Amino acid sequence: MDGNKRLRRRHRRGLETLKSILIVLLSLSAICLTLLTLNYSKVSWPPLQGVLTLLGKQTEQSPSDTAAAGQTTISPRPVRMAVCDGTERFAVQYDTQQTDQLFDELGILLTEALAGASAPQKVSEAAWRQALQAPGVWFDFLGALPLEALYAWLGEGGVNPALLHSARRLAVALDEDGQVRLYYHNEEDGLYYACDTTVIYEGHMDMLISGYGSNGVSFVFEQEPDSGYEGLDPYVLLSAGALHPAVYHFSNPLGEIDDSVVSTLQQATAFQPQSNSVYPVANGVRIREGRETLEITRDGTVVYHAGESDSLRYPIGDGGTLPMLEITWRLAADTVGRWCGDARLYLIGAEEQTDGSIQVSYGYSLSGAETALPGGACAARFTVRDGQITDYTLTFRRYEQAGQNSLVLRELQAAAALEALEPEGRELVLCYSDTGGDTAQAGWIAR
Repeated sequence: MDGNKRLRRRHRRGLETLKSILIVLLSLSAICLTLLTLNYSKVSWPPLQGVLTLLGKQTEQSPSDTAAAGQTTISPRPVRMAVCDGTERFAVQYDTQQTDQLFDELGILLTEALAGASAPQKVSEAAWRQALQAPGVWFDFLGALPLEALYAWLGEGGVNPALLHSARRLAVALDEDGQVRLYYHNEEDGLYYACDTTVIYEGHMDMLISGYGSNGVSFVFEQEPDSGYEGLDPYVLLSAGALHPAVYHFSNPLGEIDDSVVSTLQQATAFQPQSNSVYPVANGVRIREGRETLEITRDGTVVYHAGESDSLRYPIGDGGTLPMLEITWRLAADTVGRWCGDARLYLIGAEEQTDGSIQVSYGYSLSGAETALPGGACAARFTVRDGQITDYTLTFRRYEQAGQNSLVLRELQAAAALEALEPEGRELVLCYSDTGGDTAQAGWIAR
C-alpha cells in the first residue's frame, strides 16, 4: 500500500511540474507576441532582444516571388585569389564557390591588414611582383574598390584614415625584412603602393597560408619570353587546365509589369506605394512625385530623374566616398540585386565627371566573370551631384545556371588570337554576354 501511495504522490508531483512548465511557456509566448507588435528594436534587455530579433527574422515576410533570392547585402568578395607559401601557389578563378571558400579561410588576413595599415608608400613594380611570389595572399575584386570602404564593409564599420586610394588588386605578403605588408595597384595613377601592417606572420599568417600546395596556376610575368603570352597584361592569371565555364539562362524580370511589380519597386526605391501619380507610357509606366519621375519599362530598365526637386529623396551629404557607396550599393542591392538570381553585383568604380558630378557604376558578375549588357549598360549607374542622387538607371536581369558548361579556347590559343587583333598589354578575361538569345555563355575578351 505504501508503495502505491508513493507512486500516486510522484505522479501528482509530475503533473504539477508539467503544469508549471506549460504556464511559464504560455506566459513567455504572450509576452513575445505582445512585443512583436511593437518596435522590438527598442527593447533594451539583451536576452529578450536576442529572442525578439530571432523571432523577427523568422516572421519577416519574404520578398515577392518576382524578387526572389538575390544579392541584397553589401558584401564585396574577390573573383580571383592566389595563396603562396613562398614556394608553391594555389589559385582560383571563374569558380564562385571555390573562391568564396578560399576567401572565408583567408579573408581575415586582408581585414587585419586593412585595419593595421599605415600610410602608403610608393614601391616599384618589381616590388609588387616580388610580393605576388612571396608568402602571402593575392586578391582581385574585378572593380576598383576604395580601400576605406572595403575595410568598413569587411571590418564591420572599421575606420582607418591611412587608406587613401582605390584598388582592384591587393596582396598581403611577407617582405624581405620579415614584415607583413599590404600591397596594391592604384589604377587611377598607375602606381604601386605598400603599407606596413600589424599582421603577425609567425604563428598566425604562416599557419593560415600553409598546406595549400600548388595547382599549377601562374601569372603571365612569370612565363618565359617566348611563351606566347607576350602580348598580355603581366598580371593575367593563367589556369593550369582547360576552363569549362557554366552556361546561364537569363530573363527580364520586368517583361510583365503588373501592380505587384510596381508596388515592390516603389517600396525598394522609396517612392510612396499609395501614390496616384502612376500612369502608362510607351512600353511601361511612369511614377511622378512632384518633379521626380521613376519610369519602369518592359525592356527591364528603370530610370529615375530628380528634376529640380529639393526633396532630397536620396541624400548623400558631404560625408565623402563611404556614405555615397553605401547608399548607392544599398539601392542597387534592393532593386537589381534582389532580382538577379545567381549573379552578383560588384562595384565597377566611382568616377568624377566633367560637370563635377560623380558617376557610380555597378555590374553583374557570373562565376567570377563580368557580364556584358546591351549597349554598354551597367546593372546600376548612379549620378551623385550636390550631395544627393539626382539620376540613376537600373538594368534588370535574372540569371540562373542552365546545368551545362561551355568550352572555351585555352589561354594560349586565345592569346594568339588576341595578339593578331589587339595592341600589347591587354588583359585577357572571360566575359558573359546576354546580347542575344536566352542564354549567356562566356567567351574571351580583351580589356
